[in-house]
Amino acid sequence: MTLLPPTPAQQKRIDKELPPNPEMRKQDIRMLREWLSKQPHLPNHIDDSKLEKFLFNCKNSIEKCKLILERYYTVRTSLPEFFLNRDPLSQDIQDSFSVLNFFILPSLTEEGYRVTIFQLRDTDVKKFSLQAIVRRILMILDVRLLEESCLSNIMIIDLEGFTMAHYAKVTPTHSIIRQAMLAVQDSMPFRLAGVYFVHVPTFITNLINVFYPFLKEKLTQKFYFFHNPEELYAHMDKDILPSEWGGKGGTFQELNAAWQEKLEKNRDWFLRDEKLSRTNEKARLMELKSSCLVMELEGIQGSFRQLNID
Repeated sequence: MTLLPPTPAQQKRIDKELPPNPEMRKQDIRMLREWLSKQPHLPNHIDDSKLEKFLFNCKNSIEKCKLILERYYTVRTSLPEFFLNRDPLSQDIQDSFSVLNFFILPSLTEEGYRVTIFQLRDTDVKKFSLQAIVRRILMILDVRLLEESCLSNIMIIDLEGFTMAHYAKVTPTHSIIRQAMLAVQDSMPFRLAGVYFVHVPTFITNLINVFYPFLKEKLTQKFYFFHNPEELYAHMDKDILPSEWGGKGGTFQELNAAWQEKLEKNRDWFLRDEKLSRTNEKARLMELKSSCLVMELEGIQGSFRQLNID
């Protein structure tokens, strides 16, 4: 299933928030190109189309775009557990497809936002590989960058089927969780309008409190909790939702399969990008090292080494 373009009303709303200016966009792209040419540690193969998507998703802020580009490429080198072996046909990616529904709905909300859904397909905790799931999620986000820009995003996380055994695997006291949160929160050019949790268990408050210290305050202010999917109708047109939730957006199985197919169609891109989209840390300018993402990642690893000692 393809991502449907904005309706005229949605496009009008998008243009009102980010007025199109083709000449200014060309000038901004030239400035980003000039900046990239002076960053010897960064790859320089990104095309204008992708740069435009980065820029739009950063609300046309050149400085914000520079920061995200820096982080986007740095994590690909510093977090190989998420950014190596990204073959859509590999066994772990195929297994994660069987365990998890993760897809973007075809239609935008009235505000011009994209809606992404995260839901367990198989509740067997032994099959729940966080590393493979995060790798697949980041691959889907990369496909999004190949296909389109959007004004903002809504994430729906369906907690039905999650048990305490699942939560034990994703507590933020595990370094891989903190690394995953850093990769997703800080290195992708996607804005977030809200995170909607549905089928919320009674113990969710205690669980969320564990995560709060590791999340940005601006993010936690966008959390909303619902007992059932019907409560989402007050926040978006129900027609864009999956069929199982009363909408017309397709079934969970159809939508999940469509996005797995997208990954497989882009297999050559993933295999090529894995080699190209890497930083050369030996070439990184010294004045950039103290403020780069590498320092944050080293801090996480160091803190967990200390935790293990204690």
